[in-house]
Amino acid sequence: MTSFLDKENAEIVAITYTEIGDHLFEQWHNSNLDEGTFWADYQIALMCDSNYLKGRFNQFYNLTPDEDEYIEWDEEA
Repeated sequence: MTSFLDKENAEIVAITYTEIGDHLFEQWHNSNLDEGTFWADYQIALMCDSNYLKGRFNQFYNLTPDEDEYIEWDEEA
């Protein structure tokens, strides 16, 4: 089955997807902020692919591998 978007300009569709993504992220982030800044930061660090951000999250919150919220990352990378 085709979508009406299949016949639309690719740039317009890309902009629309970005707008929707931004809106969904804002809703998700605000929901996580209801649990506090640490929780919202933790969820972002968990979901991101960035080894750097995972490490920076651990460092910012002074987390050690012994703690449940510590996120594994490669310090050598």
